[in-house]
Amino acid sequence: MTAYADQLDSVVARAASACVSCGACFEACPTAREIGMARDGAVARVGELKALAAGEAAAPELTRWLDACDGSGRCVDACPENINVRQWIAVSRMKAVSAARPEEARRAAQAKRFRSMSQAVRLLGAMQLPSETLSRVLAPVETRHAEVLFYTGCNVLRTPHIVLNVMDILDTLGVDFDVVGGPSHCCGVYQFLEADLPTYERVGHRTFERFGKSGAKQVLTWCPTCTKNFDELEADPAPPSFDLAHISEFLAASLDRLRPAFVDLPPRRAVIHEHQGIGASLESVRALMGAVPNLTVVDFPQDSGFSYACGGVAAKYKDRERAIHAAVAEGARAAGADLVVTMYHSCHRALAGAGASHPFEVVNFTDVLAEAVGKGGRADYYKQYKSGGDMAEAVAAARRFLESNGVRVDARTIGSLTADIFGETGIAAPADDFRRAMTTVAIGGG
Repeated sequence: MTAYADQLDSVVARAASACVSCGACFEACPTAREIGMARDGAVARVGELKALAAGEAAAPELTRWLDACDGSGRCVDACPENINVRQWIAVSRMKAVSAARPEEARRAAQAKRFRSMSQAVRLLGAMQLPSETLSRVLAPVETRHAEVLFYTGCNVLRTPHIVLNVMDILDTLGVDFDVVGGPSHCCGVYQFLEADLPTYERVGHRTFERFGKSGAKQVLTWCPTCTKNFDELEADPAPPSFDLAHISEFLAASLDRLRPAFVDLPPRRAVIHEHQGIGASLESVRALMGAVPNLTVVDFPQDSGFSYACGGVAAKYKDRERAIHAAVAEGARAAGADLVVTMYHSCHRALAGAGASHPFEVVNFTDVLAEAVGKGGRADYYKQYKSGGDMAEAVAAARRFLESNGVRVDARTIGSLTADIFGETGIAAPADDFRRAMTTVAIGGG
């Protein structure tokens, strides 16, 4: 047993001790309903959760509930004792999976998932970023000396224009910052989900400790999963030497400093694709978009409480995600929106291609904010991939950036990349245009 494992045990013990067994968390759980678990089993499920905390084996129905979790956080809002039930569930699920599956199988599963993610992230980053920028992001965190670290996580490097937007906005604010991320600074989500705690400690736990070694006073996160994991698995059990906040919250708190930089923009109507569950991110994005000159934000009812972001652990509920995406697109069309504004990178990937078949453009909130401070214009090549049609600009950029990064691709790589981009749930043009266009970049192509 390590010191970190002891900290997680303390998290579970504190939650179980404070729990009054009312069952409100289970009653509020959207994924329990999604898999057909009735609300009248609430008290029994919470009793089983407390029994697991006391050292008993996970009951079958409890296991169903733990496995169903998509991290929505509705349980946290429902708890009358202010227990972070999502945190309790995450640690309990890890313990249940550890007891139920052989260590070798769990290690193999996390390694496969991590390897697949790393390959896609590195390739998509190399296709869309110049070598100097990519090298800056991937450099070891211990070599940084800025007061503020902008931590990207891994998967946003699939849509790296978002990273460039944030860097432009922080420059506008005059922030002394450095940017760090990529698989070598992973939050350890795959290792924790597969209950490989020793490897998690060498990955996610170590990444968090490395932030402290950089001497930074503040770490600004981008990825909602990294934010959730570091808040609940690291900062809560053992408060760090630095402040931790999501970039949207930091920017919303800096609005008074941003406003003088705002430029005049044409009148537009926007719909925000909303997700609850990650701190004050939704409220922050609303505040930021509400401050943009001549941008009218249109509200309509959304299924924003089902998951804290598109994809990730919510991806196992494909029909629900498709319904959410379709409802956002229809709501935006009915509202006469010019823009659908995404909060996170996974949501952006899911909806990026919608503009090819709908009367609006999909942008990230950082696209809008960067434009508002006069720093707009970063190319969203991923959106070009997902939208189909003419890809001459994206192909030319891919050639240029791959060469600068010393990366070569072949037909097999393009096939794998096509499956990665178009295999996710979302709205997109057919994959054929991307496949044909990028084949010309492969070894032996024209």
